[in-house]
Amino acid sequence: MREFLRLALPALLGAALGCSRPVRTAQDGGRPSLASERREPRADPPEGSIEGRVLWVGPRPAPARLATNASVQRVCGPSVADNALQLDGQGGVADVVVWVDAKAAPAPAGEGQVVVLDQVGCLYQPPILAARAGGPLRLRNSDPLTHTVHAVGLGRSLFNVAMPLQNAELTWMVAVVRTFDHPHFTTSGADGRFRLPGLARGATDVHAWHPRLGEVSARVQVTEGVTGADFTFGGTR
Repeated sequence: MREFLRLALPALLGAALGCSRPVRTAQDGGRPSLASERREPRADPPEGSIEGRVLWVGPRPAPARLATNASVQRVCGPSVADNALQLDGQGGVADVVVWVDAKAAPAPAGEGQVVVLDQVGCLYQPPILAARAGGPLRLRNSDPLTHTVHAVGLGRSLFNVAMPLQNAELTWMVAVVRTFDHPHFTTSGADGRFRLPGLARGATDVHAWHPRLGEVSARVQVTEGVTGADFTFGGTR
């Protein structure tokens, strides 16, 4: 397995500084000093989570095959299974990006969670990712051949690196990384289930997006504990 140096995803994060007025004490005619006050510790407000499942309804799409080319057929064969749209036996849709609307928040100190994009069997694994903007992206090549990774964002080329040598263009190999400037996002598992923990209570909009299927949204009321939210897709758009 060959691994490329981690790359920073496009950064969309910002920071803000604030200031407050000096506190007047009893000595200068203001309120008593903090040392003379008795304050009760303020507890953090209870949090909730959103849990649900993304399901496919209606006829299941026929499995698709993607033709390869001569440069990789000795390893991957003449075609590979299209892994961009994956359904389980009950219709659960994998790799759907799910998030809630939230204010931008700086990432915690340190590197944070590393997002890994691998190349296995002449396909990207996973084909759809969600990550913090400005965070690290680790590229791997688990195939016994060379691959070239070309990233495009907002219509412009971000980087184009070979692992480790240039090879023929593999046009069927496509992956999508959707970035966020807050931590309240996830992707659905192989069974279509997802969980968004650590949410403030109250009304919020939750969204589910897949590059082949589009986006659906719902308004939910987050309460202490678990709030349910399911999404359905009914065909390729």
